[in-house]
Amino acid sequence: MFSLKLVNFCFLLFSVILYTRADQISKKKVVMLDDLLEYLGWTNLVEIHYIKYYKTAYYLQTLIDTPTCVSKGNMKIRALTIYLGCSYAKIIDNIFFVISMATNECKIEIGKKRHFIDGFICTEELINIIIRSIAPMATMMKGAMDALDSLHMRPWATSGVPHYMVNSLLGKIGNILDDLNIGTLSRDDKSTYNSTLQIIHLFSLKTLKDVKSETKNYCEFVLYDNKYLFNEWFNEYKTLIEQNEKLLFIKFLTKKIKHYTKTVIIEKYFQLGFKFDPITEETFIPDITKRQLEIELEFKLSNEEP
Repeated sequence: MFSLKLVNFCFLLFSVILYTRADQISKKKVVMLDDLLEYLGWTNLVEIHYIKYYKTAYYLQTLIDTPTCVSKGNMKIRALTIYLGCSYAKIIDNIFFVISMATNECKIEIGKKRHFIDGFICTEELINIIIRSIAPMATMMKGAMDALDSLHMRPWATSGVPHYMVNSLLGKIGNILDDLNIGTLSRDDKSTYNSTLQIIHLFSLKTLKDVKSETKNYCEFVLYDNKYLFNEWFNEYKTLIEQNEKLLFIKFLTKKIKHYTKTVIIEKYFQLGFKFDPITEETFIPDITKRQLEIELEFKLSNEEP
Protein backbone atom coordinates (compact mmCIF):
# COMPACT_ATOMS: atom_id res chain seq x y z
CA MET A 1 0.00 0.00 0.00
CA PHE A 2 2.81 2.37 0.97
CA SER A 3 4.73 1.63 -2.24
CA LEU A 4 1.58 2.25 -4.33
CA LYS A 5 1.05 5.63 -2.65
CA LEU A 6 4.72 6.47 -3.28
CA VAL A 7 4.37 5.58 -6.96
CA ASN A 8 1.22 7.70 -7.26
CA PHE A 9 2.93 10.62 -5.50
CA CYS A 10 5.97 10.38 -7.80
CA PHE A 11 3.73 10.23 -10.86
CA LEU A 12 1.80 13.29 -9.66
CA LEU A 13 5.03 15.18 -8.95
CA PHE A 14 6.43 14.26 -12.37
CA SER A 15 3.19 15.41 -14.05
CA VAL A 16 3.31 18.77 -12.25
CA ILE A 17 6.95 19.31 -13.22
CA LEU A 18 6.26 18.29 -16.82
CA TYR A 19 3.21 20.57 -17.06
CA THR A 20 5.11 23.50 -15.51
CA ARG A 21 7.96 23.10 -17.97
CA ALA A 22 5.57 22.75 -20.91
CA ASP A 23 3.79 25.93 -19.86
CA GLN A 24 6.99 27.98 -19.98
CA ILE A 25 8.23 29.83 -23.02
CA SER A 26 11.65 28.92 -24.36
CA LYS A 27 14.78 30.90 -23.57
CA LYS A 28 14.96 31.80 -27.25
CA LYS A 29 11.56 33.49 -27.06
CA VAL A 30 12.59 35.27 -23.85
CA VAL A 31 15.55 36.76 -25.72
CA MET A 32 13.32 37.73 -28.67
CA LEU A 33 10.83 39.43 -26.35
CA ASP A 34 13.49 41.31 -24.37
CA ASP A 35 15.19 42.39 -27.61
CA LEU A 36 11.84 43.67 -28.88
CA LEU A 37 11.32 45.72 -25.73
CA GLU A 38 14.68 47.41 -26.29
CA TYR A 39 13.06 49.47 -29.05
CA LEU A 40 12.31 52.98 -27.79
CA GLY A 41 8.85 53.03 -29.37
CA TRP A 42 7.44 51.02 -26.47
CA THR A 43 8.06 53.91 -24.07
CA ASN A 44 5.94 56.14 -26.33
CA LEU A 45 2.68 54.21 -25.78
CA VAL A 46 1.64 56.95 -23.39
CA GLU A 47 -2.08 57.05 -24.21
CA ILE A 48 -2.79 54.11 -21.85
CA HIS A 49 -2.44 54.53 -18.08
CA TYR A 50 -2.52 50.78 -17.46
CA ILE A 51 -4.25 47.60 -18.66
CA LYS A 52 -6.25 45.05 -16.71
CA TYR A 53 -5.96 41.31 -17.18
CA TYR A 54 -7.48 38.74 -14.82
CA LYS A 55 -8.25 41.52 -12.31
CA THR A 56 -4.58 42.54 -12.20
CA ALA A 57 -3.31 45.96 -13.31
CA TYR A 58 -0.19 46.00 -15.49
CA TYR A 59 1.87 49.11 -16.13
CA LEU A 60 3.91 49.31 -19.31
CA GLN A 61 7.09 50.72 -17.82
CA THR A 62 7.17 47.95 -15.23
CA LEU A 63 6.74 45.33 -17.96
CA ILE A 64 9.57 46.92 -19.96
CA ASP A 65 11.96 47.31 -17.01
CA THR A 66 11.43 43.83 -15.53
CA PRO A 67 13.69 41.21 -17.17
CA THR A 68 11.64 38.35 -18.58
CA CYS A 69 11.91 34.99 -16.87
CA VAL A 70 10.64 31.80 -18.48
CA SER A 71 8.12 31.12 -15.70
CA LYS A 72 6.35 34.47 -16.18
CA GLY A 73 7.00 34.99 -19.86
CA ASN A 74 3.53 33.91 -20.99
CA MET A 75 1.76 36.38 -18.71
CA LYS A 76 4.08 39.18 -19.82
CA ILE A 77 3.32 38.42 -23.47
CA ARG A 78 -0.41 38.50 -22.75
CA ALA A 79 -0.15 41.85 -20.96
CA LEU A 80 1.96 43.39 -23.72
CA THR A 81 -0.39 42.11 -26.43
CA ILE A 82 -3.32 43.72 -24.62
CA TYR A 83 -1.32 46.94 -24.26
CA LEU A 84 -0.68 46.94 -27.99
CA GLY A 85 -4.35 46.24 -28.67
CA CYS A 86 -5.41 49.16 -26.45
CA SER A 87 -3.01 51.50 -28.23
CA TYR A 88 -4.27 50.42 -31.64
CA ALA A 89 -7.89 50.64 -30.50
CA LYS A 90 -7.41 54.30 -29.56
CA ILE A 91 -5.98 55.06 -33.02
CA ILE A 92 -8.82 53.24 -34.79
CA ASP A 93 -11.36 55.06 -32.63
CA ASN A 94 -9.85 58.43 -33.55
CA ILE A 95 -9.63 57.78 -37.27
CA PHE A 96 -13.09 56.26 -37.72
CA PHE A 97 -14.74 59.15 -35.91
CA VAL A 98 -13.08 61.34 -38.56
CA ILE A 99 -14.35 59.01 -41.32
CA SER A 100 -17.89 59.09 -39.92
CA MET A 101 -17.86 62.90 -39.98
CA ALA A 102 -16.37 62.92 -43.48
CA THR A 103 -19.25 60.82 -44.81
CA ASN A 104 -21.67 63.49 -43.57
CA GLU A 105 -19.68 66.17 -45.40
CA CYS A 106 -19.76 64.15 -48.62
CA LYS A 107 -23.53 63.62 -48.34
CA ILE A 108 -24.05 67.36 -47.95
CA GLU A 109 -21.98 68.06 -51.07
CA ILE A 110 -23.89 65.48 -53.13
CA GLY A 111 -27.16 67.09 -52.02
CA LYS A 112 -26.17 70.47 -53.51
CA LYS A 113 -27.78 71.06 -56.89
CA ARG A 114 -25.03 73.25 -58.32
CA HIS A 115 -21.97 71.64 -56.79
CA PHE A 116 -22.95 67.98 -56.44
CA ILE A 117 -19.85 66.99 -58.44
CA ASP A 118 -17.84 67.93 -55.34
CA GLY A 119 -19.79 65.23 -53.53
CA PHE A 120 -18.64 62.65 -56.06
CA ILE A 121 -15.04 63.79 -55.64
CA CYS A 122 -15.48 63.74 -51.86
CA THR A 123 -16.72 60.14 -51.90
CA GLU A 124 -13.99 58.96 -54.26
CA GLU A 125 -11.28 60.64 -52.18
CA LEU A 126 -12.68 59.09 -49.02
CA ILE A 127 -12.71 55.59 -50.52
CA ASN A 128 -9.20 56.06 -51.84
CA ILE A 129 -7.74 57.10 -48.48
CA ILE A 130 -9.50 54.23 -46.68
CA ILE A 131 -8.14 51.64 -49.12
CA ARG A 132 -4.64 53.08 -49.56
CA SER A 133 -3.85 54.27 -46.04
CA ILE A 134 -6.26 53.08 -43.34
CA ALA A 135 -6.70 49.46 -44.47
CA PRO A 136 -2.93 48.78 -44.81
CA MET A 137 -2.33 50.39 -41.42
CA ALA A 138 -4.94 48.10 -39.82
CA THR A 139 -3.41 45.05 -41.52
CA MET A 140 0.02 45.89 -40.09
CA MET A 141 -1.49 46.47 -36.65
CA LYS A 142 -3.15 43.05 -36.73
CA GLY A 143 0.11 41.51 -37.89
CA ALA A 144 1.98 43.09 -34.98
CA MET A 145 -0.52 41.73 -32.45
CA ASP A 146 -0.36 38.26 -34.01
CA ALA A 147 3.45 38.30 -34.07
CA LEU A 148 3.66 39.24 -30.39
CA ASP A 149 0.94 36.72 -29.49
CA SER A 150 2.87 33.99 -31.34
CA LEU A 151 5.62 34.09 -28.70
CA HIS A 152 3.14 32.68 -26.15
CA MET A 153 3.12 28.92 -25.54
CA ARG A 154 -0.59 28.88 -26.41
CA PRO A 155 -1.17 31.75 -28.86
CA TRP A 156 -4.70 33.13 -28.91
CA ALA A 157 -4.66 33.17 -32.69
CA THR A 158 -4.18 29.38 -32.90
CA SER A 159 -5.86 28.15 -29.72
CA GLY A 160 -9.51 28.71 -30.54
CA VAL A 161 -9.53 32.40 -29.55
CA PRO A 162 -8.72 34.13 -32.88
CA HIS A 163 -10.94 37.13 -32.07
CA TYR A 164 -8.96 38.46 -29.11
CA MET A 165 -9.15 42.14 -28.22
CA VAL A 166 -9.47 44.33 -31.35
CA ASN A 167 -7.55 41.81 -33.47
CA SER A 168 -10.59 40.63 -35.39
CA LEU A 169 -11.77 44.21 -35.89
CA LEU A 170 -8.41 45.16 -37.39
CA GLY A 171 -8.80 42.25 -39.79
CA LYS A 172 -12.20 43.53 -40.94
CA ILE A 173 -10.78 47.00 -41.52
CA GLY A 174 -7.88 45.54 -43.48
CA ASN A 175 -10.38 43.77 -45.73
CA ILE A 176 -12.82 46.69 -45.96
CA LEU A 177 -12.66 46.66 -49.76
CA ASP A 178 -14.89 43.57 -49.66
CA ASP A 179 -17.66 45.67 -48.04
CA LEU A 180 -17.44 48.86 -50.09
CA ASN A 181 -18.62 47.44 -53.42
CA ILE A 182 -17.05 50.39 -55.25
CA GLY A 183 -17.56 48.75 -58.65
CA THR A 184 -21.16 50.00 -58.60
CA LEU A 185 -20.23 53.70 -58.46
CA SER A 186 -21.57 55.69 -61.39
CA ARG A 187 -21.56 59.47 -61.80
CA ASP A 188 -24.76 59.09 -63.80
CA ASP A 189 -26.50 57.78 -60.70
CA LYS A 190 -26.21 59.70 -57.41
CA SER A 191 -27.77 56.85 -55.49
CA THR A 192 -24.67 54.67 -56.02
CA TYR A 193 -22.60 57.29 -54.19
CA ASN A 194 -25.16 57.74 -51.44
CA SER A 195 -25.38 54.00 -50.82
CA THR A 196 -21.58 53.67 -50.66
CA LEU A 197 -21.39 56.57 -48.21
CA GLN A 198 -24.05 54.89 -46.11
CA ILE A 199 -22.01 51.66 -46.06
CA ILE A 200 -18.90 53.58 -44.92
CA HIS A 201 -20.88 55.53 -42.34
CA LEU A 202 -22.50 52.44 -40.82
CA PHE A 203 -19.16 50.60 -40.86
CA SER A 204 -17.59 53.54 -39.01
CA LEU A 205 -20.32 53.64 -36.37
CA LYS A 206 -20.08 49.88 -35.81
CA THR A 207 -16.30 50.16 -35.54
CA LEU A 208 -16.61 52.87 -32.89
CA LYS A 209 -19.12 50.74 -30.98
CA ASP A 210 -16.93 47.61 -31.22
CA VAL A 211 -13.84 49.48 -30.03
CA LYS A 212 -15.66 50.70 -26.95
CA SER A 213 -17.06 47.24 -26.23
CA GLU A 214 -13.75 45.40 -26.67
CA THR A 215 -11.63 47.79 -24.61
CA LYS A 216 -13.87 48.59 -21.63
CA ASN A 217 -12.68 45.60 -19.57
CA TYR A 218 -9.00 45.91 -20.42
CA CYS A 219 -7.86 49.46 -21.19
CA GLU A 220 -7.54 52.36 -18.81
CA PHE A 221 -6.89 55.31 -21.12
CA VAL A 222 -5.21 58.51 -19.99
CA LEU A 223 -7.71 60.50 -22.02
CA TYR A 224 -10.61 59.13 -24.05
CA ASP A 225 -11.86 61.68 -26.55
CA ASN A 226 -12.21 60.44 -30.14
CA LYS A 227 -13.45 63.86 -31.29
CA TYR A 228 -10.23 65.76 -30.63
CA LEU A 229 -8.51 64.73 -33.88
CA PHE A 230 -11.41 65.79 -36.09
CA ASN A 231 -11.90 69.03 -34.16
CA GLU A 232 -8.19 69.85 -34.40
CA TRP A 233 -8.13 69.28 -38.16
CA PHE A 234 -11.42 71.09 -38.76
CA ASN A 235 -10.21 74.17 -36.88
CA GLU A 236 -7.00 74.13 -38.89
CA TYR A 237 -9.03 73.94 -42.10
CA LYS A 238 -11.21 76.88 -41.03
CA THR A 239 -8.09 78.95 -40.42
CA LEU A 240 -6.88 78.22 -43.94
CA ILE A 241 -10.25 79.21 -45.43
CA GLU A 242 -10.26 82.45 -43.45
CA GLN A 243 -6.89 83.19 -45.06
CA ASN A 244 -8.58 82.87 -48.49
CA GLU A 245 -7.10 79.45 -49.20
CA LYS A 246 -9.22 77.61 -51.81
CA LEU A 247 -9.20 73.98 -50.76
CA LEU A 248 -11.90 71.33 -50.64
CA PHE A 249 -12.33 70.01 -47.10
CA ILE A 250 -11.98 66.39 -48.26
CA LYS A 251 -8.68 67.18 -49.99
CA PHE A 252 -7.38 68.71 -46.77
CA LEU A 253 -8.75 65.82 -44.72
CA THR A 254 -7.26 63.05 -46.86
CA LYS A 255 -3.87 64.75 -46.71
CA LYS A 256 -4.12 64.80 -42.91
CA ILE A 257 -5.22 61.15 -42.72
CA LYS A 258 -2.38 60.06 -45.01
CA HIS A 259 0.20 61.79 -42.81
CA TYR A 260 -1.46 60.47 -39.63
CA THR A 261 -1.42 56.83 -40.79
CA LYS A 262 2.20 57.08 -41.94
CA THR A 263 3.18 58.45 -38.53
CA VAL A 264 1.28 55.66 -36.77
CA ILE A 265 3.01 52.96 -38.85
CA ILE A 266 6.42 54.43 -38.06
CA GLU A 267 5.85 55.09 -34.34
CA LYS A 268 3.50 52.23 -33.40
CA TYR A 269 4.92 49.50 -35.62
CA PHE A 270 8.48 49.88 -36.90
CA GLN A 271 9.71 51.75 -33.81
CA LEU A 272 8.33 48.87 -31.71
CA GLY A 273 10.66 46.48 -33.54
CA PHE A 274 8.18 44.77 -35.85
CA LYS A 275 9.26 43.95 -39.41
CA PHE A 276 7.11 43.65 -42.52
CA ASP A 277 7.77 41.12 -45.27
CA PRO A 278 6.59 42.78 -48.52
CA ILE A 279 6.54 39.42 -50.34
CA THR A 280 4.29 37.52 -47.92
CA GLU A 281 2.74 40.74 -46.50
CA GLU A 282 3.25 39.29 -43.03
CA THR A 283 4.65 40.80 -39.84
CA PHE A 284 7.44 39.10 -37.93
CA ILE A 285 9.68 39.65 -34.94
CA PRO A 286 13.34 39.38 -35.96
CA ASP A 287 15.35 36.63 -34.33
CA ILE A 288 18.36 38.70 -33.25
CA THR A 289 20.36 35.71 -31.99
CA LYS A 290 19.93 33.87 -35.30
CA ARG A 291 21.04 36.92 -37.24
CA GLN A 292 24.07 37.35 -34.95
CA LEU A 293 25.10 33.75 -35.63
CA GLU A 294 24.77 34.33 -39.39
CA ILE A 295 26.95 37.47 -39.17
CA GLU A 296 29.56 35.64 -37.07
CA LEU A 297 29.59 32.76 -39.59
CA GLU A 298 29.96 35.16 -42.53
CA PHE A 299 32.81 36.93 -40.72
CA LYS A 300 34.54 33.63 -39.94
CA LEU A 301 34.28 32.36 -43.53
CA SER A 302 35.52 35.66 -44.95
CA ASN A 303 38.61 35.50 -42.74
CA GLU A 304 39.51 31.89 -43.46
CA GLU A 305 42.55 31.36 -45.59
CA PRO A 306 41.90 29.85 -49.06
